[in-house]
Amino acid sequence: MRVVFMGTPEFAATILRQINEQHQVVAVYTRPDAIRGRGNALVPSPVKSAALELGLPVFCPASLKDAEEQERLRSFEADVLVVAAYGALLPQAVIDAARFGAINAHASLLPRWRGAAPVERAILAGDEQVGVCAMRIDEKLDAGPYCAYRSVPVEHRNVSELLDDLAYLGAEALLSALEQFDAGHVFWVEQDENEVTYAKKIEKGELDLCLDDTALQADRKVRASS
Repeated sequence: MRVVFMGTPEFAATILRQINEQHQVVAVYTRPDAIRGRGNALVPSPVKSAALELGLPVFCPASLKDAEEQERLRSFEADVLVVAAYGALLPQAVIDAARFGAINAHASLLPRWRGAAPVERAILAGDEQVGVCAMRIDEKLDAGPYCAYRSVPVEHRNVSELLDDLAYLGAEALLSALEQFDAGHVFWVEQDENEVTYAKKIEKGELDLCLDDTALQADRKVRASS
């Protein structure tokens, strides 16, 4: 299938490499170069670095709301947009640019933990399982139906270790979704709105240890820290 891939962090770069092995990635979109880590130099995102290594055309627009940018996206004649932690909301015109719309690898077992920090929130809440869903993108935040998912036990692992696992599992879920698209039979599962929880962004200082923490709370904070 003709795929336009959209993503930014290492989690997404791992997924891009897996998708590229089995499908025709015609373009890659990622967030613009940014100052990351120490120093003031601009650094490309992990997805941009991976795309360049793979010889794929890569674009880093500041916004996807521009009409010319949307026209360029339509020119790729993609079957589907595959999204993984892109870092920006997609306008409806962007979603409509591909024949099958957009499908996102969201790192939670939906409808639990919609939002920005699902793995961190799962650790802090003491969840026994985390997972990733191949979810159709619609107008509401992480509210679309999903057609494939994978899960893994949390055990005593930290957020980085879990995200490494979820990246490969996310690629599996997305590849399963693309197989369903290609076959013309997609098995969508609607989310139960009564089971929704939200994974808000981790605020500065939220994971700092304090003397009032129990040992369990301290352990979860440490494991939820990147």
